[in-house]
Amino acid sequence: MSAEKGIDVAAVGDVLDINTWSNIPYFFYKAGKEAGIFSRPWRLDVTPFTTPRIVWNAKQVMLGRGAGGFQYSDEFIDACEKQVPSEYFSSTIISFNQVFPRAASVKKANGRIFYYIDATLHDLFNSDVYNIRIPARMRSIALETETRNYQQADGIVTMGRWAQEALFDFYKIDRSKVFQVLPGANIDVPSDFHPKPFTDGAGTSRDLTLGFIGKDWQRKGLPLLLDVRDKLQASGLKTKVVVIGNMPEELKDREGIVYGGFIDKESDTQRFIDIVSGCDFGCLFSSSEALGISTLEFLRLGVPVMGFDHQGLKDTLIDGASLRFNINDDATVVARTISSVVQSDQMQFLKEEAIRQRNSVTWNVCVNKWADIIR
Repeated sequence: MSAEKGIDVAAVGDVLDINTWSNIPYFFYKAGKEAGIFSRPWRLDVTPFTTPRIVWNAKQVMLGRGAGGFQYSDEFIDACEKQVPSEYFSSTIISFNQVFPRAASVKKANGRIFYYIDATLHDLFNSDVYNIRIPARMRSIALETETRNYQQADGIVTMGRWAQEALFDFYKIDRSKVFQVLPGANIDVPSDFHPKPFTDGAGTSRDLTLGFIGKDWQRKGLPLLLDVRDKLQASGLKTKVVVIGNMPEELKDREGIVYGGFIDKESDTQRFIDIVSGCDFGCLFSSSEALGISTLEFLRLGVPVMGFDHQGLKDTLIDGASLRFNINDDATVVARTISSVVQSDQMQFLKEEAIRQRNSVTWNVCVNKWADIIR
């Protein structure tokens, strides 16, 4: 499929900005452009919306409706759509946002629209963990807009299988236009990269290294992981936790933590690769997780992963290269399992399988599956 087919990639923000929506649109578009599949990125400037958001919220409060939910309002979506040249709407569009662009706007221009989502708004609004605080009226408006979009869309593609449950049960979407495509790892791996091979001695002659990547450290289970580390250490296994992303000051001096801070994957790629590929396991024990891109980043670099076997994580914990845990498992159960794995041959097998599977979690694989769907 060539670029002349007119396949655009859209998001609320600039698709060419790596900081837009957790890096995902940037890496997705880049891979599709290089493959000759995608033709054009949508480059919204969301900075002008600060003042309109304040004014809109103030008006809602004055009307007794409560503040919050501007990003789902007609005013916001109208303003976003006005930024887009009218001829773009006649293309085939893949959007990473549930309410933008409106399917009706695309259909009016004889275009095609596909939505690529990690979760529906219904899932997000009903999650105690995400705790999206907007008035009930705006929730209703957002869900109505989203439902119309899905009903008129040419396809809805979920990143993980779990998000499809709401599409079928709540939104009543025809199964024939719902697909699932696992995203790729958000990292540009040099062509000469070679994964670090398995090395003996984890927990004895060297530290067992557990890796963590994430901004929302609490939801993503860093406290549990630190408790797991302490239990492993107390049992006699030398263990450290390497953290990339965010964590509170009071945890940074805790014993057994190596804090790498935030790493810009565009300007400091090699440092990110060096730290992540040096881990024995990538860990993601999220209480709620729409997908779990960080697990894919570890796997892409040949590092096996572990985490809770629920929601979107189910699809990123690749069989053979992962340790799956029940959402109710505590630090004692997790530590006991890790200890058993480390002291057996299983750790080597997990490492070897992660290296074998690393090329299955790329954006190239993802965009080629997308090309088949769009055809």
